[in-house]
Amino acid sequence: MAADYVSPFDERVRPAEPLAARPAGIRGRRVVLLDIRKNRGAEFLDQIETLMQAAGAATSRSAKEIFSKPAALALIGEIAGRADLVVEALAD
Repeated sequence: MAADYVSPFDERVRPAEPLAARPAGIRGRRVVLLDIRKNRGAEFLDQIETLMQAAGAATSRSAKEIFSKPAALALIGEIAGRADLVVEALAD
């Protein structure tokens, strides 16, 4: 019996999307630090939070339920409603 090859890669072509505008600075900005629950991500965010606050940003923290799944739409909406910027801790 012949087997069909199915590529594990998404080969669809999407149109390029423009990057969001970057602010000139972070003083007075609301920055959400998103922990995706990978090992040592919180340590990374602790350091980033210290730097952000020293630069005048107001920080808050959020976390995904588990790193192996996309963030819930409710979490994305909640973050979008209260953040000017988001920093995401990705890796171990």
